[in-house]
Amino acid sequence: MKDYVFIQENIDELRSSIYTNKKRFFRRLDEQCVRYHNMRLSENHPEGSSTYMGIAIANLALAYVLTEQEHYLDDARRFIKTVVNYPHWGHAHLVDVDLSAAWILFGLSIGYDWLKDVITQEEKNEICEKLLLQSRRMYTFKVKTEGEGWSTNYWQNHNWINLTGLAVAGYALLSEEKYRDEALDWITSAKENFDYVYQNMAADGSDYEGVVYWRYGAMWLFVYAHLLNEREGINYFKSSEFLKNTFEYRLYQSAPNLEEQINFGDCHDKYSGHSTAIYYKTASEFKNGYAQYMGDFVVNNHLYKEAFESGVKPGILPECFFELLFYDSTVEAKLLDDLPTTKYFEDLGLVVYRDSWARDALHVSFKSGSPGGKTQWEKLWELKNKKGYNCFGLSHQHPDNNSFIIHYGGKFLSIDDGYNRSVKASDHNMILVDGQGFEDEGVNNIFKNYTQDMIGEMKSVEFINNQVYAIGETAKTYKKALKMKQVERQMLITESGCIIFYDKTDSENIHEYTWQMYTETYPENIAIDATMTQVKAEYKNGLAAMCLWQKASQEVSVGQHLNTVRAVMTTQEPDNYRETHMKGLTIKNQVKNEKMEFLTIIKPYSSSEKCPVEIQFSSDNIKEVKIQTYNQEENYRIINGIIKKVE
Repeated sequence: MKDYVFIQENIDELRSSIYTNKKRFFRRLDEQCVRYHNMRLSENHPEGSSTYMGIAIANLALAYVLTEQEHYLDDARRFIKTVVNYPHWGHAHLVDVDLSAAWILFGLSIGYDWLKDVITQEEKNEICEKLLLQSRRMYTFKVKTEGEGWSTNYWQNHNWINLTGLAVAGYALLSEEKYRDEALDWITSAKENFDYVYQNMAADGSDYEGVVYWRYGAMWLFVYAHLLNEREGINYFKSSEFLKNTFEYRLYQSAPNLEEQINFGDCHDKYSGHSTAIYYKTASEFKNGYAQYMGDFVVNNHLYKEAFESGVKPGILPECFFELLFYDSTVEAKLLDDLPTTKYFEDLGLVVYRDSWARDALHVSFKSGSPGGKTQWEKLWELKNKKGYNCFGLSHQHPDNNSFIIHYGGKFLSIDDGYNRSVKASDHNMILVDGQGFEDEGVNNIFKNYTQDMIGEMKSVEFINNQVYAIGETAKTYKKALKMKQVERQMLITESGCIIFYDKTDSENIHEYTWQMYTETYPENIAIDATMTQVKAEYKNGLAAMCLWQKASQEVSVGQHLNTVRAVMTTQEPDNYRETHMKGLTIKNQVKNEKMEFLTIIKPYSSSEKCPVEIQFSSDNIKEVKIQTYNQEENYRIINGIIKKVE
């Protein structure tokens, strides 16, 4: 029986399954193949990403292998001929040695291995020579740039995708004697790379690049692990804590409606977050019924919204290739309702709270940690000190320590910039010092010149009766010239569903401190009291509303502004950009001081109601607040610098 690279299942059983338990996935595959049939292909390389061409070949080849219907083979040949005739793979940036080339390497290698018995000798020769040429280019670049490029950026999607492409090319050409030695070099190089990657990814499954890059990049950690297990019986699904746990990171960074995602890190939009490939592979390998549920949810309810709202290529529709191969019908889908509603991802410094698994629930994410996460940050310095490597490829990490995102009633009530190529603290919900934030801001990767101690940290996290109390400290990340000694934010979510933030700053110098929050809508009402220390703002956004009360330790001024963050999606397509329009609320001390405190209460509620909460601050200090609801009263006091509930 023919040995198919990447296909783990018995081929006859797989062919039978498309008429039974995998019928719906074959229909997905067939629909995608019809799109390819109707697609016009350019004789010249597209002026942009060509990643879609590689996965198109894989999808068409799979449809042919499963049915032996010639029309799939004809279209596979058309795509194969097109990419083989391109002298180079990629456009404008890192041509031949980056993502477009890697995706095509993956798909063309799969296509060659699966179809080589039904194509002509001339076609085989052309494909082999092209695979050899492109793999040599990729491998040469990888070796040449070790220690400073994607070849050793072990925690970045470019590393995972490029080396998976190179590895599958090696396996596809391994049976050809004249290519065997080089193929083994590519295979060995990928194995050594991924052995380090799997050992040193965050054990809690978190990904600093954000949910969108998780679905784009982390998918390939599953793809390579599957490939290696199928080819060599090396099973990272048994040893990698990241592979086991990363589904939870994605799930807890889902907005309650399960369609949008919480967009810390680089997230091009709020819908590019689902990966059916990861969901079904997680379900299969770990017998995870929640992952099975999410895979089914997306395929049955959200697939086309995900596809057409997303600006990330090639998108979710081509994942039908992986869905069909990874889906395990023996895993029973489980509803999410019995999962905990709170979660702490210690490596990333990410605290997540939701008040239920209802689709209009309250969801709060609060973040403070090391650039790239604790494990990566420590390993980056180990690589630098021991090997002289500069692997600080943190271009998708934002300066967002002590920032928060709130989602309620199907709407975002506080927002993040999402996607940015010139990252700044001023684009996040955090404290600015003299209008400034972190060192080296305003470029794509502000962390490459950091010292090892310039980190944020989550000092404390407590979950009590479905409440959350977390303390983040980030003074070390601010510009050193500001001489900050403390920038601490405490977050407490109360029994009444209020979110309390207590911010404390301290410096060797006097400063203007700015408390800042971004929203999708401007406040409908905003007021400051006669003492100039208390602020109230009311927001409405669709079916959701939010009230904000704040008490400051000295007189403040209040401002509003529009911040438009505009970022090019990829250097291959300079005219393709994303814009986020952020409505900012700023509260600043009127007289510069070494220290400043802000005590803030936020209450989300339905826009059909009046605010169900009344807030009363102590008249003479910032240390006390009374929260009055319809049927209960909660009193909180700052005692020894800590928020305490008092009877």
